[in-house]
Amino acid sequence: MSLLASLLARLAEKREDLRRLNACEGQLGNLQGEFVQNRMLVEEPELTAQTWKGVLANEFLDIRDKMAFEYDDISNSQISRTLELLRAKIGEVQREIEVLQARIAAERARLARERDD
Repeated sequence: MSLLASLLARLAEKREDLRRLNACEGQLGNLQGEFVQNRMLVEEPELTAQTWKGVLANEFLDIRDKMAFEYDDISNSQISRTLELLRAKIGEVQREIEVLQARIAAERARLARERDD
């Protein structure tokens, strides 16, 4: 396979990678929004002294508090970190595409010079 064909194939692969990464970023961003909107469900049903009390109620509330902490960690920290990593990878692939485009242009120019000689 010629160098130009190889570069073009790699460019197509990188563009597909970029397309998939962008789609993933959008989906993950949407899911994060959904996750944040559903945070209130951790607190349901509301428990009062009239509805439930005692040792089991206290244990349940302790579990709910831990669950709320974990939920917040997932939505605020873990998903955000994942989105940051994803965006960094998108930037990396975009730079790789730019380099490949420059190399393709240079190879086409070299081939044109060879044809003219």
